[in-house]
Amino acid sequence: MLKAIIFDLGDTLIYERVDDVRKLDEMTLHLRPHVHDMLESLSRRFRIGLITDTETSHEASVRVALRKLEIEAFFSAVVTSTDIGARKPDSEIFIEALHRLSVSPDEAIMVGNDAERDIIGAKKVGIVSILYRASKYYNEQDEDRADYYIDSFDEIQDIISAITQREGQGH
Repeated sequence: MLKAIIFDLGDTLIYERVDDVRKLDEMTLHLRPHVHDMLESLSRRFRIGLITDTETSHEASVRVALRKLEIEAFFSAVVTSTDIGARKPDSEIFIEALHRLSVSPDEAIMVGNDAERDIIGAKKVGIVSILYRASKYYNEQDEDRADYYIDSFDEIQDIISAITQREGQGH
């Protein structure tokens, strides 16, 4: 049963790529369309997590940046590569997010823009994946790597509904 949704941050929920030498709370960040409403809606039914590769930002810095974007309250867990000492697609960072969300891999979905780091990393630990294609890092070679695909965050509800309906049918 689906209990948690984990998101990538840079070039997924926000436009900016965040694996930068500057701390996230010092950067000007911009949410993609529909992200706030999507997170607000999903957080009513699921635990929401974030996995992000950062050069210098620890969880506290990421949470300040999320607060400035008015979405910090939606996240039950924020895992950074700086804190964990591992970067996506290393299984360790995904396992840590699952642990903090108190879910098993089959109870979570990973949403990211990078097929190599977000999707392959999630699949290595058994997490269903959604590839966000409206990213400058997407290319057509990534088309059969994820379980599902979205071009806008207003599409995610339909995918989650389909997954939860399939679970209800025992598939």
